[in-house]
Amino acid sequence: MSKVDLIIGGYERGGTTLLSEIFRANGFESGFECGVLLADEPAKMPETGSYRETLLAGWRIEPETRAEAAAGDFDHFYNTLCTAAFPDHTGRFFDKTPRYMAQLGLCLHRYSAIKSAVIIHRDPHAVFLSMATRMLPNIPPAKAVTKKFKALTERYLDYFIGCIAHQDAENVLFVPLEELVSREDVWMKTLGYFVTGKPFHKRDGRSRYDNVGKKGMDLERIMGFESQLPASLQAEILDATRLASPFFADATERARYGDTWAEAQHRILALLGKYERPRSLVLEDGTYFEPFTYLLRYADVRRAGRDPVEHYQKSGKREGRLPH
Repeated sequence: MSKVDLIIGGYERGGTTLLSEIFRANGFESGFECGVLLADEPAKMPETGSYRETLLAGWRIEPETRAEAAAGDFDHFYNTLCTAAFPDHTGRFFDKTPRYMAQLGLCLHRYSAIKSAVIIHRDPHAVFLSMATRMLPNIPPAKAVTKKFKALTERYLDYFIGCIAHQDAENVLFVPLEELVSREDVWMKTLGYFVTGKPFHKRDGRSRYDNVGKKGMDLERIMGFESQLPASLQAEILDATRLASPFFADATERARYGDTWAEAQHRILALLGKYERPRSLVLEDGTYFEPFTYLLRYADVRRAGRDPVEHYQKSGKREGRLPH
């Protein structure tokens, strides 16, 4: 039996650490980040970038333990990792890796022992500001956002596209950071019932990590972009990310910019019905494929009214298009 049956994903600088602390306060345990499900198998973890290296400090393990964990399947990996990092913990474990949000379906497919996922999302204004000032800390925030605008837009949309096909899945819970902070009592019940069948209690203020204060994150701090970014730049961010309008914090802005998402979703659902395609499937060659995500990611295929599976098999794969 796997020690890990829950994953947490979200935007970097978007509340995943705060969410993790809430789970720890309610009997769960985990290291900082893992990233193993970004690889086809544990032995291929070096292909996931820095995760293999940060695993040592993030889970407080030795290189020998990492090597032993990577020598088997995902069951073996998690059991070895959790036993070494938290030998006295008898409760449940979770794997918090923000990047899982961008490959949610694939991560769940790779390891069937994962029974549920929690995705925490944040308004694009705040994500842009937080990421840009982290990348360029020595220049004014607005200028940092402007310099990194294209990369920030691509990343924000990539994460949205990679998870939104699962918005109605019973085993996935989407949590808006702004609501988690402003309606804490409600979300403690929602989170708790989702994963344990009973309400969570609030954390006691202690945190293992510096980026989560003793009192957590207050709404004024989360909405700090309102005073740090000019109105024109705020509008530019919303326009560039309008496909991801379901993640906008302000209801008026969700409505104002929601036409792109509404039109895309309507067209995608119509095509899935026409070609009798589910939201995800495994192709004959073993490839995990998400027809919904494929059509959302590639507007030309969607506008042409093509069968996503047929398009991928006949030309999309050859063109280097992602299957999910």
